[in-house]
Amino acid sequence: MWQLKNDFYSLFQKSKLAPIDGLRSISCLMIIAVHMITLLNLFITPYPTHEWVIYMKTYSFRLLSLLGLALETFFVLSGFLLTLKCIEQNYFLTWKGYLFYIFRRACRFWPGILLITIVMLVLGEPKGNWMSFWLFYQNQIDLKYWSPGYAALWSVSLDMQIHIILPIILYIILSSTSNYRRTYSVLYILVILSIIYSLVVFNPKTMNLTTLHYRYNTLALFTPQRIFDWIVSEYNVTLGFEKAIEPSPMKPYMETFYMPVTGRYSSFVIGSILAFNFMHAKNSSVIFYGKMKKYLYLTLTSLLIFMLTQIVEPDEINDVILTISLSIIRQLFAASQAFILFCALCPSTHPYHSSLIRSFLSLRLWTPIAKLSYLVYILHFRIGLELIMSNSNLFNSKQTSIDCLTLICLLLVLIICLVLAAVWNIFVEKPFERLIDKFLPKNEKAHIK
Repeated sequence: MWQLKNDFYSLFQKSKLAPIDGLRSISCLMIIAVHMITLLNLFITPYPTHEWVIYMKTYSFRLLSLLGLALETFFVLSGFLLTLKCIEQNYFLTWKGYLFYIFRRACRFWPGILLITIVMLVLGEPKGNWMSFWLFYQNQIDLKYWSPGYAALWSVSLDMQIHIILPIILYIILSSTSNYRRTYSVLYILVILSIIYSLVVFNPKTMNLTTLHYRYNTLALFTPQRIFDWIVSEYNVTLGFEKAIEPSPMKPYMETFYMPVTGRYSSFVIGSILAFNFMHAKNSSVIFYGKMKKYLYLTLTSLLIFMLTQIVEPDEINDVILTISLSIIRQLFAASQAFILFCALCPSTHPYHSSLIRSFLSLRLWTPIAKLSYLVYILHFRIGLELIMSNSNLFNSKQTSIDCLTLICLLLVLIICLVLAAVWNIFVEKPFERLIDKFLPKNEKAHIK
């Protein structure tokens, strides 16, 4: 069951679709960075103090909006790989195959959830609804029942829920039509419906993110007071504010817009569209036109990324623009990431192909980070919290530039998480995967791997 040497070397072996590793690794680093910034600025007294004004001039503050969208890339990749398996292996042709797939997907997550549970028990953790992340419904419960160690696991619950729902949707679509154009139409309609849903539920009065982001620490906006009390007493630190903002001004946004499946499925569907485009490109003859479109789309992607790094004053944007921009930004970012990945994956004969993007995303540097990205993701917030709060005198953003501290914390947390993740992957995750394979019926393995 244990194959220590082979499992260790497998961490450095490129996957068949190597550019995915690059995109996954960069997104993982972005997520760690955004959470390190939110932890470090807990020590800064909020707006309109001089400390906060200085903080708003840093790259850390400027990049928060962009870094915060990195999770969409993970959702795009998840939808892409799921749809690719649906197309290539037809594992959902039977209900039995579908149920085995769901079970296997849960087994993919459970070893990592066990790891963060152990870390939480060792480091100490305030009470919370721990069962919610073991049974994949954390994104459905009230924020007051959360705990710091599993703060990042709501997206794992979301991913699991999508993997239950999306195969059924794909099966219905593919069963009713074999026409690629109709398939695209249905998927595009789903994306449009997600935008309509966002436009309907978004309330600029109660969800004014521009003002909230501009004036408050993100964690102070939705973290329960009991968590802050625990941090202050457990680590003997002085935060930049005395208490959390209650009732949380972020609660309506988080519960109706940010965390539910209805508000977040669009990036997964965009991943599905990418999968169909990729398969179509592989099976199509050589195309000699379309290079101008590639450069246009890459220019628009660059422009979008640039716009996301610009600081917007709360008074400079009206309610209509705020509603529209926040209702479409995730879809736009997800589409931009999907296009970048398509440029790297499509055949070299395709006009959208970019050897430069493919080479960069296929660098060996990304491989071990990508292979361990799930474990790194679920560990990083708790490890970062422990590192920063236990050494608050060293990571004092009032004395040292938060930009420098963010880079230092990013590097330290990444190294610690990679070491823990590698050990857990070799000794627990891979053996557990082989154990599951051993007990699955032989005629089902081909459907769900």
